[in-house]
Amino acid sequence: MPPQIRQDMEEEMSPDNEDELLSSVDKIRGMSLEGKSGMGPAEDFLNSLGRFTVKHSYEATVDFLHYIGDPDREMKIIHVAGTNGKGSVCSYLTSILRASGYHVGTFTSPHIVDIRERFAIDGNMVSESGFLDAFKEILCRVMAYRASDIKRADYFPTYFEYLFFMAMVIYRDEPVDYLILEVGLGGRLDATNSVETTLLSVITEIGLDHMQYLGESYAQIAGEKAGIIRRATPLVFFDKRPESTDAILHRAEELHAPFRRVSASMIKRICPGSLENRDSKAKGTLGRIDFCYESEYYKYVSLTLNTYASYQMENAALAVTAAEELGRMGADISEEDIVKGLANSFWTCRMEELYPGFFVDGAHNEDGMTAFLSSAGEIDCIGRKHLIFGVVADKQYMNMVSMILGSGVFDTISAAVLGTSRTVSEEELRKAFEIGKDTGCSVSFFDDVKSAVDYVRHMAGKEDQIYAAGSLYLAGQIREMIVDDQF
Repeated sequence: MPPQIRQDMEEEMSPDNEDELLSSVDKIRGMSLEGKSGMGPAEDFLNSLGRFTVKHSYEATVDFLHYIGDPDREMKIIHVAGTNGKGSVCSYLTSILRASGYHVGTFTSPHIVDIRERFAIDGNMVSESGFLDAFKEILCRVMAYRASDIKRADYFPTYFEYLFFMAMVIYRDEPVDYLILEVGLGGRLDATNSVETTLLSVITEIGLDHMQYLGESYAQIAGEKAGIIRRATPLVFFDKRPESTDAILHRAEELHAPFRRVSASMIKRICPGSLENRDSKAKGTLGRIDFCYESEYYKYVSLTLNTYASYQMENAALAVTAAEELGRMGADISEEDIVKGLANSFWTCRMEELYPGFFVDGAHNEDGMTAFLSSAGEIDCIGRKHLIFGVVADKQYMNMVSMILGSGVFDTISAAVLGTSRTVSEEELRKAFEIGKDTGCSVSFFDDVKSAVDYVRHMAGKEDQIYAAGSLYLAGQIREMIVDDQF
């Protein structure tokens, strides 16, 4: 079964029948939700919430968080927003803090294969019992909240809001030294922004994505992301474009938030990724990137990332600067911890080599595709390069297709229909790739991801490389084939 990857686009959802919702609640409360057998019904219930509820106001989310006891007030929270790289920054910072001896909680989205990936403690996803205990507690609390006041009678959290509240319960019951909290969508109105205080704000690269919700310009989108900045709370952000930087700085100055910027000019690559010394029979082999980073206070002469993705240097630099700021606040983080943490970190589906010569990347917007194409183009290949492409309809997929064809990186492209209602259809894919006829690139079309993967793997030669990009849905479906040992 395809993975239930969620992009948390809750604004699209519309409420339906209250009686059906209450019937679903009664049904799930009547079940014995234990272990693996309980995970399926719980996930099905969560996935159904889009039929019954819509995203709530900031005030409503704060009110329910207060109703469940404000567990966030006991947590040291690092809040991470941005368009691209949020999950990677969370992963790198988690690894640095763990190398420093701290216990770290990491709440991220979306998940790739297992919903429990969203709730990590010291790099391991929460147990099934921990997930289900939190699920049941929030359900009981929601029903009690609805009954407590006529003004609350219609309240029911959305999919992402429910998971956020579960995270608050999970990290309340399993306390951590630091909680890294990734924004779901935007920042200003995101459920995660309901926490009362944060220790540090981090804003990654700003790109043009979710424009129907966040605005049509870099400045507008950056303004929404900058909504996570708190008064007098330190901020670390990536300085890439004047429009987005100006919006972020405007908000920081309004709130007297001290800030540190990270830019590409502060990063220098030492050597390109290499395919040498790979075990040709091993799963999940890794490339290596060595680079220098000169922050405002320190110069890190040699940092190493186990990845082929050159764009990860920027995300790692953000994590290093965030770690420095935590150090200035009293955290015991050494340069050795930073070096070790980065070297030991790994973030799935970011130019991940699932099998030798088979790379999967989560690029799903124009900026992500630019970074992916750059990284794919840098990797040496004796044979041909093949791309498996799939995309959802609410992305700027026509522009992404033009970028792929214009890059000249790939010899063949296999475009697949994804296993989600949000997918671009085969007919739409054919229209998007119509220009491909004039590029000399061979393009084939498939009505499901597995067929595309099987075709490319059968067609590719021993010296060829296979890449997959365009959507986290695509990355998740391919990675699930690995989990199910379908390769």
